[in-house]
Amino acid sequence: CWLKASLGGPSRDPCRASGTAAMPGGTSRGLELNGAPFIAAGWLDQSFWPDGLFTAPSDEALAFDLRTLATFGYNVVRLHQKVNPERWYYWADRLGIIVWQDMPQKYGGATDRLFPYFMSDLDAMIAGRRSHPCIVSWTIFNEGDCVGVFKNYSAMAAYVKAADPSRLVDFNSGGPANALGLGDANDIHTYPYPGDPTRKLAQYGMLGEFGGVGAFVTGKEWVPKKCSTYLKASSPHDEANIYVAMAQTIKERGTSVSVSIYTQIADVELECDGFLNYDRTNKFSAADITRIAEANRNITGQPQLHLK
Repeated sequence: CWLKASLGGPSRDPCRASGTAAMPGGTSRGLELNGAPFIAAGWLDQSFWPDGLFTAPSDEALAFDLRTLATFGYNVVRLHQKVNPERWYYWADRLGIIVWQDMPQKYGGATDRLFPYFMSDLDAMIAGRRSHPCIVSWTIFNEGDCVGVFKNYSAMAAYVKAADPSRLVDFNSGGPANALGLGDANDIHTYPYPGDPTRKLAQYGMLGEFGGVGAFVTGKEWVPKKCSTYLKASSPHDEANIYVAMAQTIKERGTSVSVSIYTQIADVELECDGFLNYDRTNKFSAADITRIAEANRNITGQPQLHLK
């Protein structure tokens, strides 16, 4: 895959190197991949399926989502609060798709009883998926879901960094502990319009979630007339227009946004803000797909990936 590089030293993952580059004074100038400045743009993937929920219907379905990401001009996927089967990562490795990997969270009602289970699952995730070069960063906490259960934030960030020194650590994506400056990313969430995650100290700027623009397609809703979204579009064409304008905003912010993640790949039950319908049919015309892909490549500065 195009992520491959030659690395010396004891790294277990000799296929890729990621990190941040510092300017004089210690302020990050942004993300680097294989020693070169890198801009990542992609979508949030909760990896739900209408027939199997957490389980994809086939290996071809796993590959389809990743190929479709490239069709829209993206180069990264944030796998959101889920660890996928090995074959999904195999396809990401093979296709050259970069992955920001979330640690699964308990959504609401977390208590101190969560701690041993969270740590056990965290260890299993890193040990079980670290051999995949597609993974560039581990995200420990999302928003306020579980972060309040933990008391020593610095020790937690150091724990994950020690478990896998070869990768970036996003400590608290869009959550209250993001302000503490731990980990490698200053990661904010803003809906619907993209905010400005300014670089600070040794952290790159990341827009971990934005968007949530939804066109509700008749006949494709999980429950008719029950769809919700952060910003409703009158049609898929209107959704495309809104997104292209958002992408231009991100582009104009330059290297202050090293990573931008749009919500989301596909509708999920009552969340109808995907580029795809829940059954993975495309909402957009060929012309609108081309416009969206061009807008995304304008952010990343990368050519269209032609995947097989």
